[in-house]
Amino acid sequence: MNNSLRYLIYLISFFAITSFGFSSCVTEEDYADSSNINLKFSNDTIRFDTVFTTLGSVTKQIRVYNNENKPLKIDRIRLGAGANSFYRLNVDGNTSLVVNDVIINAKDSMFIFVRVTINPNNQSNPLLVSDSIIFSFNGKEQYIQLEAYGQDAYYHVADKWAYTYDDAGNKIDSINYSLAEDKGELSGCIVNGNSLEWKNDKPHVIFGSLIVNSNKTLTINENTKIHLNPQSILFVLPNATLRANGSTQNNVVFQGMRKDDYYSELPGQWGQIWFQAGSKNNVLNNVTIKNGTIGLIVDSCVTNDIPTVDIQNTIIENMSIYGILSRGGNINAANTLVQNTGKETVALTIGGKYQFVFCTFANYWSYNSRRSNSTLLLQNYYYDADNNIQLRPITECNFYNTIIYGTNEDEITIDKKDGAELNYMFESCILLTNSLKNEPPLVSNCIFNRDPLFNNPQDGDFRIKATSSAIGSGYSSWNAVYPNDIIGNFRQYPPTIGAYEYYPIATRK
Repeated sequence: MNNSLRYLIYLISFFAITSFGFSSCVTEEDYADSSNINLKFSNDTIRFDTVFTTLGSVTKQIRVYNNENKPLKIDRIRLGAGANSFYRLNVDGNTSLVVNDVIINAKDSMFIFVRVTINPNNQSNPLLVSDSIIFSFNGKEQYIQLEAYGQDAYYHVADKWAYTYDDAGNKIDSINYSLAEDKGELSGCIVNGNSLEWKNDKPHVIFGSLIVNSNKTLTINENTKIHLNPQSILFVLPNATLRANGSTQNNVVFQGMRKDDYYSELPGQWGQIWFQAGSKNNVLNNVTIKNGTIGLIVDSCVTNDIPTVDIQNTIIENMSIYGILSRGGNINAANTLVQNTGKETVALTIGGKYQFVFCTFANYWSYNSRRSNSTLLLQNYYYDADNNIQLRPITECNFYNTIIYGTNEDEITIDKKDGAELNYMFESCILLTNSLKNEPPLVSNCIFNRDPLFNNPQDGDFRIKATSSAIGSGYSSWNAVYPNDIIGNFRQYPPTIGAYEYYPIATRK
């Protein structure tokens, strides 16, 4: 053996011995132990974006970094849902539910492999299967979120970005979105030129925001269920149209991701449906919109002669801010219930043109804080960016056979500035207000401050009890236009005021 080879063997042996000695002699004092230390991850959220069509088992990897100058000991790595999780971990070969005392050397990293196994045909699964990897160390915890599709559905995943800029060219806002027609039939969309139709054989799940683009018409047919994640917004752009046509038996439903008991009536789980200025001929017929932030934002239309949106046989409920927020829009609504909102249930601002027939606007808000806003707001102005008042007329705002009620002492606010029209009319309505009186032609044949006797308003049941003053108090001329109520019951002569015609409980639908 020559001297060079002996020297090489000596060096290898020396470093092996010293390395072993170092790793075996690390004490607690040698670890980075500050509570201010943070692990770094290759991703803070791991999303399994494979659309499962059979029993699915998919594995992804995560890299965990220790950027400190000392080794870091992680006391525990575990899944939040434990043994009930759809996920499983492999931490450096260890597949235990809880892995203890994992050491990452200074300026080093480690890999964790995550596997998810889901049967997408099990409709009892959540639409989105969520969990987290929890790292416990130095008296603190850090998390990596895990997300996978839990059911066989059509998924609309935001993969595009749009930005707005200030006058200096700096980005001031952004939106992550997908288009309604992206991926065609793979996402459940039948494309025929500018006409789009969503299939209804599976739920549609929207991650991020979704846009109905200009010059496109999206049709959503009966029994289509749309689930949106937190902060999701459905935008209908200028010259675009949304036509959601449900049926009495099978509404089109917009709601959040969660359907279990706690979330079934919880407001604020997603954003809003936003009809932008210039969108037109939008239709919501037999639609349920629930558990979001704002049910509808309706912006001004190009001409007040074309309705921005026609709403019939529709329920908007459990919204953390507004049910309907109009900003100069043109709305025609009939047989519509809007209820349970954190602020105004129906806010008609910045002018516009409106007609409501056989509607029920009621607010029995009971979440987190007392509601101070009225159920209905009419306003003919706004403040511009320089805080100057800009007048915008409400050219027409008519309410027929409509209930406006709630838990406040006065549920109608008319906020009018001189110099612009604010034209309203209430005919054959039940109103909770101290600011209006029966003074034709603006207000006529109305019932003031008398409880309409809803069946169970705290639980969202706004049918009418047998002793309600709403029964037979409506104006009959509207029966010819809207012969059935919100759930398809035939209206009597004279009709019941509100969205629901009175029938004895045994014969109600």
